[in-house]
Amino acid sequence: MASFWVGLMLSAFAAGEGEERPGFGRPLKNLLEEPAWLREEEAEGQAGNPADRQRAPEQDPTQPRRKMVEREQEVVIKAQVYSEEDRVGPYKQPEWTQHRRWPTTRVYLQQPPGGVEFEQWLEIRVPKQGGKRNEVRLRHELEFGLGSRLQLDLYAHTRWTRHRSGDDSADNSLEWRGWSAELRWALADWDEIFGNPTLYFEYILFNDAEETIEPKLLLGGEIAPGWHWGTNLVYERELAGFRDRTEEYKITAGVSRTLIDKYLSIGAAVETAYVVERDGSTRADRAREVHIGPSLQFRPIPKAHLDLEPLWGVTGESKRLKMFIVFGWDF
Repeated sequence: MASFWVGLMLSAFAAGEGEERPGFGRPLKNLLEEPAWLREEEAEGQAGNPADRQRAPEQDPTQPRRKMVEREQEVVIKAQVYSEEDRVGPYKQPEWTQHRRWPTTRVYLQQPPGGVEFEQWLEIRVPKQGGKRNEVRLRHELEFGLGSRLQLDLYAHTRWTRHRSGDDSADNSLEWRGWSAELRWALADWDEIFGNPTLYFEYILFNDAEETIEPKLLLGGEIAPGWHWGTNLVYERELAGFRDRTEEYKITAGVSRTLIDKYLSIGAAVETAYVVERDGSTRADRAREVHIGPSLQFRPIPKAHLDLEPLWGVTGESKRLKMFIVFGWDF
């Protein structure tokens, strides 16, 4: 009986050397290969799930790697030392530029499209002995992001004047001065042009003076991680006849160092001005002023910033002190 089954198996293997026959399975050499169903599964595994093929591969953590939305702005997170240097908004500008870093020097645009901010300015002017009276200038500002790299700022101005000691001919006074409006236009997105040049134009309507224009060129950028700079070239003049107008040529500059990311930075600021005042005659009073001092910014919460900038005069024609205090709030 055993010899019968052995003979039957040998005949089956012998049949396997030829063509496949019904009832006897595949040829012998195919028995040593992987089954067709197994090869099909492996092929499907290599092809992968179409959804998996569309999934982006893992990126180098040192490269831009994710995006998020903050205050309705697209934020590109980079491997930066300071998160305030992350690029935000449609203009790809650093986050720190959206909060006025120096009161006397402006950089790029502060508001993204649709953004609104309120700033309260306090400027204290203390003249040297024999100079003009002490002044406290108040400015109430609203900033609007218009899109297309445009920003509109509206100001309301008031002034408090204190009479000098021993001068009984004048009393302290608080007066409404007038309005002004400024428009900024950045020439390109951030870092596309060196210095990120931005054109600035301000129109001033004061009650006690001629209408005034003030065009500026705003420049600024990043020196190194945590180090920022800004420079403004300014020309201001009254819209009066040549013999009756006042003109001012000014250069301001600032540098800052971040101490606590998004909270605290310190630096230095300088303001130089050449002022020509005419009184209707051929004579003109000319003054060369230079003020220099420290600058500090404190941001207690993301929506608020407080800037402090006391500048001391270093020339005989300069004021003794120009102190700037600015509080801002983003809506």
